[in-house]
Amino acid sequence: HSAFLCPSDGPCLSAGMGELSCSPADDALSAKQMVVRLGCVLFNVLSGLVNGYDICITTGILDFMDRDLALCHNDAEISTCFLKEAVLSIVGIGALMSRLCCTGLADRFGRRAAIFSADVLIVVSVALQSSTRSTPGFFAARFLVGMGMGLAFVVTPTYLCEIAARRNRGLFICLNEVAVCVGCLLGLHIPARDNTDAAWQWQSVVAIAAVPAGLQLIFVLALPESPRWYALQGDVDALDKSIQSLGLHSETLELRSLACKGEHIDYCAGESHCRRQMHAWAQFRKPFLISLGLASFTASVGSLAVQAYAYDLLKVCSVEDPASILPSVGWMKLAGALLAMSASDSERVGRRRLVMGGSMLCTLCDSILAIHLAFPSRVPEQLPAACVILRIFAWTAGYGGVQFLVISELLPSAVRSKFLGQCQAVASIIDIVIFQVFESLLFANAVATFAMFGAINLSSFFFAAAFLPDLRGLALEASENGQLGPHGPRAYKSFERSELEPTIVGAGQVD
Repeated sequence: HSAFLCPSDGPCLSAGMGELSCSPADDALSAKQMVVRLGCVLFNVLSGLVNGYDICITTGILDFMDRDLALCHNDAEISTCFLKEAVLSIVGIGALMSRLCCTGLADRFGRRAAIFSADVLIVVSVALQSSTRSTPGFFAARFLVGMGMGLAFVVTPTYLCEIAARRNRGLFICLNEVAVCVGCLLGLHIPARDNTDAAWQWQSVVAIAAVPAGLQLIFVLALPESPRWYALQGDVDALDKSIQSLGLHSETLELRSLACKGEHIDYCAGESHCRRQMHAWAQFRKPFLISLGLASFTASVGSLAVQAYAYDLLKVCSVEDPASILPSVGWMKLAGALLAMSASDSERVGRRRLVMGGSMLCTLCDSILAIHLAFPSRVPEQLPAACVILRIFAWTAGYGGVQFLVISELLPSAVRSKFLGQCQAVASIIDIVIFQVFESLLFANAVATFAMFGAINLSSFFFAAAFLPDLRGLALEASENGQLGPHGPRAYKSFERSELEPTIVGAGQVD
């Protein structure tokens, strides 16, 4: 391995490798590099647009699906049954399968190939869902939608995290959640609920989701591959080309050292898959457990179910015309995502405080909803609906895209997509259960339902306060090198102080 000396006032030099840049000031981008970075972000967040659109359009047309497919055989204004709840839960099952079985595509063939595969699944599933008139075909399409979106929501944050400069990593990843909110707004504003005259009107509405997925499918392979994936493959020539395309000159030393370590994805060659997995869990136990805890809490608070069943939930809260309020859900989601995008890289706020603030605000909203449902006369009439909408804002700002940002930073490059897939697989199991039982719990005992969610949100607050590090401004390999603390702005300041100190990288070790 070559050794690199990075002096505080000059470039990085290495024998046989030319001059390497290590100063953040060298990250001034050319016009071409700015276009490439912008294209990488825009074409990757299209999967978020599809996800948000699917969740929120289903909120508006679920009753039409119920009637047209005869899911519940019930003419009541508000009703639920196993098949109606399965419209959403089967998407979670599809996401679970892809996260368990397909995330290896990102390690074996690259991040772009995995995103391309996700787009193929989404386009095929939307075509089937918008053309079938059979219940089995419809549920098969919903399963494929889940597979595509489940894979995309593992690989897209991984890719965006790995191509972003360390100072604006939060901006890149949280933009994906902004795209989710824009898709949600689009889904909530389409007047499908009023178009009752046209047969199967909801199917043409569903077909719109194929447009952004098709655009991503066409352009994703024209984008540069993640430089960290090339580093893990040991392909230095392709790594240098990717760095040049993206303008990540200040990351060159870090990426070259990653390539020199030989720390490839199958780092336990000759061992069985189970032994390699056990070795990875043992080696990276702390970042994996923290990531798993955050993903589990994000799913357990039930906000995706609250969004999907917002129409029926608002009815339970005695709102006479929920359809008129549903667009507010999308706007509040967008406000929460914009807050996360602007504050996640801030020295005063950061990732950890966003999670803590979001979980505490969700706890407050759940408590008010539980009190209203137990004692309706003691809570102002408009407050429950406001709490439903505010809860969605708080979840989007505190969990939403921030969970993918925190987890992507915590997990080492060699296992990032694999471990992120495993964490999201656990989250998918929780989502499936909540989607399947949410309305049954709501109609059986709404007070206990929101008391339970309030307790989970409060537990999430204490989890973030006790265990969640804030790695903004640090290298992606910070957790691997033991830099899981201190929490909050101190970690950022300590990085600022040490950033220009001499750094020696050689023989696979970073000091």
